[in-house]
Amino acid sequence: MNKVLAWAIIFLTIGGIIYLVSNTLAPFLIAFIFAYLLQPAIDTNCRKFSLPRDVVTLGVFGLFLSSFITIMVLIAPIIYHQISAFISKIPMYKTNFDSAISAWSAKLHNVDPDLANKISDSAQNFVNGTLTLFASFANHIWQYTVATISFFTVVALIPIILYYFLRDWPQIVGNIESLLPVRSKSKVREIFNSINELLSAYIRGQLNICILLTLYYVTGLSIIGLDLALLLGIFSGFLIIIPFIGVLFSFVIVTISCYFSFGAGSELIYVIILFVIGYTVESYILTPKIIGNRIGLHPVWIIFSAFATANLFGFVGVLFAIPIAGIVKVCLSNIIEYYKSSNMYKG
Repeated sequence: MNKVLAWAIIFLTIGGIIYLVSNTLAPFLIAFIFAYLLQPAIDTNCRKFSLPRDVVTLGVFGLFLSSFITIMVLIAPIIYHQISAFISKIPMYKTNFDSAISAWSAKLHNVDPDLANKISDSAQNFVNGTLTLFASFANHIWQYTVATISFFTVVALIPIILYYFLRDWPQIVGNIESLLPVRSKSKVREIFNSINELLSAYIRGQLNICILLTLYYVTGLSIIGLDLALLLGIFSGFLIIIPFIGVLFSFVIVTISCYFSFGAGSELIYVIILFVIGYTVESYILTPKIIGNRIGLHPVWIIFSAFATANLFGFVGVLFAIPIAGIVKVCLSNIIEYYKSSNMYKG
């Protein structure tokens, strides 16, 4: 019992510290994830070519960073062009929406004129306010100095932190292992191995799924001719990380964007078909094949973890809801196993 209480105090203390510094964790967390993903490549090349770890680390880091910069250089002009086109078309979007509202209002006016006027006024006020706010933000984004500096500071810090994580990974692992209690070292190592297998299966698998879906959505939305196809495709492909809510949210955003662009035409049907196929392929083909049942979490537990992590860590917490829930599951399973083997349980 004393051991359980001691471990509970340790975990609560660590959790409290993480919560207190959660606002500054973003660059460290992102760098740690990339370092974790790149470790197999470093270890494999060290063994295969019998090279020093520092040399391989520098090569892998350089390749990763150059690839990332190349992708950003290629994508940034396209995103800028699409955002500019979107801003220039805002009056057209408003005209399309006003026409649709007028048509609906005319049909509803025959049934209840007062209700029709209220709905029409509310919808127009909402859309006018939303489009005005978005246009103002997009046109003056560089004037939001604090947010801009903060964003670029985080982006600039990530490669620096990533390099040190990659270089010192064996020392980090060794230092953590040296803190483990001697008598329980084998059991704790077993728990960490279970967590590592779970995270490895989820993060690498989910990243592959996100990339495949991003290519699918970007291609599909570009063929349909939707404005902001690249941004919305990336958004839809990576938002599946958020369980259940992500797909629905991206579908609503893309559908609204399509409606503003084309109205209630065939393009809207194409978008619906695109998302139905994407969701079906992701749920019944990609996820079972790539990730499988290695996470083993009940849907209710996933929903609870999404809301709990969102409350604790905000949007970043939502992104990592499933791996955090998986880690908690592994820890709880071992705690329950220990409890059932104790004299307290056996009476």
